[in-house]
Amino acid sequence: MKELSRTISIRVPRTIIAMNASSQVGALGKELGTESALIVTDQGVVKAGLTGAVEQSLKQENIPFGIFDKCPVSAPISSVLDCARVIMNNKHNTVIGIGGGSVIDLAKLAALVASHGGDKSILFDTKLIKKRGVRTIFLPTTAGTGSEVSATAVCTDEDSHRKMAVYHDLNRADVAVLDPVLTMNLPPAITAETGMDALSHGIEAYTSVKANTVADMFAEKTIRLVSENLRLAYAKGSQNPEARYNMMLAASFGILSPLTSSSGYIVHSFSYPLGMMANLGHGKACALMLPYVMEFNLIGNPERFARIAELMGEPVQGLQLRERAERSVVAVKKLIADLRLPKTLGEVGMTKKDIPAMVDYVMKYNMYQVNDNPRMLDRADLEHILETAL
Repeated sequence: MKELSRTISIRVPRTIIAMNASSQVGALGKELGTESALIVTDQGVVKAGLTGAVEQSLKQENIPFGIFDKCPVSAPISSVLDCARVIMNNKHNTVIGIGGGSVIDLAKLAALVASHGGDKSILFDTKLIKKRGVRTIFLPTTAGTGSEVSATAVCTDEDSHRKMAVYHDLNRADVAVLDPVLTMNLPPAITAETGMDALSHGIEAYTSVKANTVADMFAEKTIRLVSENLRLAYAKGSQNPEARYNMMLAASFGILSPLTSSSGYIVHSFSYPLGMMANLGHGKACALMLPYVMEFNLIGNPERFARIAELMGEPVQGLQLRERAERSVVAVKKLIADLRLPKTLGEVGMTKKDIPAMVDYVMKYNMYQVNDNPRMLDRADLEHILETAL
């Protein structure tokens, strides 16, 4: 048993899962000793009325609060610093992040920077992170990134034009609040993209060289939940509360699968430069690259890919192992087609001349994910996968 020679780390924040759980935030803030809270969100979330229950719960507990609703996509560092200044200037001691992955990532990092007196250097050197002064409560309004329960926050460094993953235990929420009601009216396109991000987390963690028994538990459940519920949530999520509930679980389980000592790999490595060069949302970029990476990796772990096919409901009885493994790719392609997501790099405006820059990015910033891939990779292999995706 390979786990005997490894240390498996399991760190999950306190998590509340319930329909209308948003109404509990005020009481949770009281437990944390909140004297003043800052709701961190974006204008779309505010306009959709998704902060209302949280605001009401804070008023019921007589907790004063402010709202920072200037969170752009991809959490640029300049916006992280703007938010941190609001926290410090108004002496907020609790941050409540309400939104998608970028909003929650920005809230995480702003709280951490504020705890360190506004010092942005902690984003570039996590060894400088020493304390948590500002408490955090996170409520996702999408079901994909799982940022609400993870210790990673992705931000954009405008100076180097790259996405940075800032990992530290103090990034974890004091409390994660999973309220499926916040996702009931999520538009189909965002439902599709974020759901595919969760599926990518599960598949990558399950087939990574770092896969382990604990990660498998989360990954298998994620793959099954997405396969059984994403289409329903996409088709008419407002009429399918059970599908919305299950997709919210899938998002949190999905991120816990690589973070319980497993790992993501080159699906996510490709998604970062693709997102910037083609202006794609993270989940859409992951969805586009997932089947091509799976096809390349099949021979590296055919048993695991065959099991993915089973989890996704593919008929595999009587097939040889390689054929069963190939069915996992078929299943993912069917899902992508049903969700009307782009199937090729060409569809999103990428050409062969863009490939060297994408590979350069992966090899400069994401070699740790290349190393966790179930099949050995060099530059030519990365180029081959991208050319196949054209």
